[in-house]
Amino acid sequence: MLVSTEAIALSSKKYSESSIIFKALTKSDGIKSYLVRGIRNKKNKSLSPALFQALTILEIEANHKNRGGLETIKSAKISKPYKNIPYDITKNSMTLFISELIVKCIREEEKNEELFDFIVSSFMWLDISKNHQNFHIHFITKFLKYLGISPYNNPGSNDFDIVNGCFINSVEKKRMIPQNIVISLNRFLGTNFDEINTTVDSSVKRKQFLEFMINYLEFHIDSFKRPKSLNVLYDLFKS
Repeated sequence: MLVSTEAIALSSKKYSESSIIFKALTKSDGIKSYLVRGIRNKKNKSLSPALFQALTILEIEANHKNRGGLETIKSAKISKPYKNIPYDITKNSMTLFISELIVKCIREEEKNEELFDFIVSSFMWLDISKNHQNFHIHFITKFLKYLGISPYNNPGSNDFDIVNGCFINSVEKKRMIPQNIVISLNRFLGTNFDEINTTVDSSVKRKQFLEFMINYLEFHIDSFKRPKSLNVLYDLFKS
């Protein structure tokens, strides 16, 4: 079936000397993998590998057989071009990390327009934002909702049960999670991207909070593996 749909590029890898396998989150059918033949051939002027860089927002025309195998792309063009992300090392590193995270969290072919629109609006915001130091943390906490594992924020609680995914109250000596992380999680769950969270304002605090979020995902998503690009972010935010 020939389908025209928006698609968010997630990853691509070399398949042969001239072809790639490209994974995307499509608005029409969820996660799809495509075999793009001849794209690495210099004579191919219709498609460029640059189109399939992480979290590029595309308009594609593709043949979907919907049998769980590789699909084929007829045409592709950028739907919503970024002005800053490709040229800003911090924004670009966040983009690579989040694209890897999405791939590790979402594996089924299932249409989810709300998730698609959330990712698009999030990265259009990142592209123009000048206050984006905690964008990746904001994104992950909001992403939990679309994975069906988001806790309800509860500012009155002083602890968090990572196994059951809920805020709790504990005696100080028996707290499961450091209080600064509990406070930060509550605030990130209850704020928008453009609201400054002063509880996570250093590289040490960002790393501590991200490690907590990775542990949370490991508890609640089967076969979840730590993103390799996370260490790149840590190196970037050392200062």
